[in-house]
Amino acid sequence: MRYFRFIILSCLLVTLATFTACMALSELDMLEAESNWTIFRGNASLSGFTDRSLPENPTLKWCFKNDVRTVASPIIYDGVAFTCDRKGIIRGIDEMGQQCFEYDLQSPVEASFIVHDSVLYVGRIDGILSAISLRTDKALWHYETEGQISASPNIIVKNGEARVLVGSYDDNMYTFNAANGKKLGQFETDYYINGATALWNDYMVFGGCDSWLRVINTQTGEATDSMELKAYVPASPAIMGDYAFVSDYAGNIYEIHLENGKIKDHRMLLTVDKKDDDGGSVSIPAVTHDAVFIYTAERYVVCINRSDGTERWRKMLKGITGEASPLVCRDKLLVCTKDGHVSILNTKTGEELWHYEVGEQIIASPAVLEGSFYILTSRGKLFYFAEK
Repeated sequence: MRYFRFIILSCLLVTLATFTACMALSELDMLEAESNWTIFRGNASLSGFTDRSLPENPTLKWCFKNDVRTVASPIIYDGVAFTCDRKGIIRGIDEMGQQCFEYDLQSPVEASFIVHDSVLYVGRIDGILSAISLRTDKALWHYETEGQISASPNIIVKNGEARVLVGSYDDNMYTFNAANGKKLGQFETDYYINGATALWNDYMVFGGCDSWLRVINTQTGEATDSMELKAYVPASPAIMGDYAFVSDYAGNIYEIHLENGKIKDHRMLLTVDKKDDDGGSVSIPAVTHDAVFIYTAERYVVCINRSDGTERWRKMLKGITGEASPLVCRDKLLVCTKDGHVSILNTKTGEELWHYEVGEQIIASPAVLEGSFYILTSRGKLFYFAEK
């Protein structure tokens, strides 16, 4: 009986220890997630939506100055903000605004990058995709494509294996083993791939300069469906649930219903008549469960109701819209204009709640943590805003 009680007590202690360890692991994962922004749109679906809150009274805490042209959007990993300038220098900036990491790729970089499991994946103008360990500060592998890489990679984890997906100006979408860089697949399109692929279940969805939107099975590499748009697609789709939203260069906004790897149906949410010669839409929509937010080729951000496709509101911004796509943070919209204006809007009404002018061009998209956010200018200045 004493031995039996001992066994029961031991089992209870082991169970309690396991439960405590699982709780600690869960809390650790949660804390790591809160201090991370590992892809330029916040998630692999590129929806441009996050449940994180912006500060009620944003105040500039610090500004890190690099003074080298920077196009790639910043990402956050373990509380460190990583940027990569036009010369190919990756820098890590800690929470106090001090540089704590540096790696020289020795090649120009314009593409945004991602981090997974302490490895940074970045595409270069010379066509090489590089994997850099943030633990050892060393390159794990490189793969050379035959065209420049201007789009951010994306990553999918299936059955314990991580796969990196990236498009190139050699007209191909590639799939690599994230651990060793082995090429697993290659899908050829008819022209350049300038935007990142968005992930939907086991599929990647991307557009290209050949005006086609494609759905590709990430496991087999086979195309399951495609659709020709009215103009070429310079940016990435945004996916929410089973719906993809994409804009073409003419400014047309499409809602595409996906089902079982196929395009079930689609509709045009917005058709923009081009009124100037400065180019069409080059930004990515931001999507919530009931609305889509998109820049026009002019100075407006437009909110469209998903239920009926009607325009909810239209807001003229203080500057010209550009490539820094809008970002929804709960009930607020964070927008950056090409000429350096940063605004926070009410998602329901479009009312401006806060504004700040950085004084320099903004091309990169913001990075958001709970209660704070980062803005990167094209001259390499990283601004960090948090609660007053």
